[in-house]
Amino acid sequence: MAYFKRRLASFVVLFLLFILPSTQAWDQLDHEIFDLVDQLTINEGEGTTFYSLLGIDPAATEKEIGRAYRKLSLALHPDKNPDEDSKEKFSLLGSITTILRNSETRERYNFFLKNGVPKWRGTGWYYNRYRPGLTGVLTGLFVLCSFLHYLVMWVNFFQEKKRVRFFMHQARENAWGKRMKKQYTRKKVSVQDKQFIVDGDQVAFLTDEGEEFVLSENEVAKPGLGDLFPVLVYKKVLNKILLGLKKKSLKEKGTSYDDKEPFSSDDERSEAGDNPKNRVRRRKFDRRVKSKKLN
Repeated sequence: MAYFKRRLASFVVLFLLFILPSTQAWDQLDHEIFDLVDQLTINEGEGTTFYSLLGIDPAATEKEIGRAYRKLSLALHPDKNPDEDSKEKFSLLGSITTILRNSETRERYNFFLKNGVPKWRGTGWYYNRYRPGLTGVLTGLFVLCSFLHYLVMWVNFFQEKKRVRFFMHQARENAWGKRMKKQYTRKKVSVQDKQFIVDGDQVAFLTDEGEEFVLSENEVAKPGLGDLFPVLVYKKVLNKILLGLKKKSLKEKGTSYDDKEPFSSDDERSEAGDNPKNRVRRRKFDRRVKSKKLN
């Protein structure tokens, strides 16, 4: 239970630190300014500002802004320039002038002008700009959840190593004393209501059934891409499909799947037991059992 609580706590921390701030970084007004800055840069080039477009000083009054707008709007008016490029520039000029005439929006633009327009503008801005469909949203959520799950697995990996180090140190201290003078006699000690066997440098966790699991930081399984929940779900579904096909095939042959001998000979059974992949699987299983019992 404690293992799952730590996982949930890690996910909540990641969500609060990274996901939530990115969705609430800027509001709709900021997004409008970002779009106008991008459009102005595309049309007029890097370094062009709202003020340089109008040919005014950043400290210009509202009257000076209106005068500059009227001068430029006459030159760019669609009646004189019916082409699409001029229409786009005329519309951009009107939006920029509206921003500068309002004290609140002008103050916000001045802030971004001074500090720079942010590269990351929040998930809301990107969603409104590109409007992904259902497939895009599901794919994004799939990638995001997989990434967060991978981070959580690594956080738990380091926490588990720290936990193993703690139990090993406490067990040795209880067996050897505060001065940590090594002893080679086998001793049974208790740490946080858990039983351990200290035999020289070796520390083993003693289960209620009397089994001993030697503790080692190197025995903590490193997370891999194969441990991600989408991969595990895929493997489980695939195994069920393959199992169903196998049962169907055996049924057509008149043989029950439960009655089928998994190995055709003693040599095949022995070979499967000595298979390196099976040994790796057994070691991983033992590590999981040890971790659950420690928790």
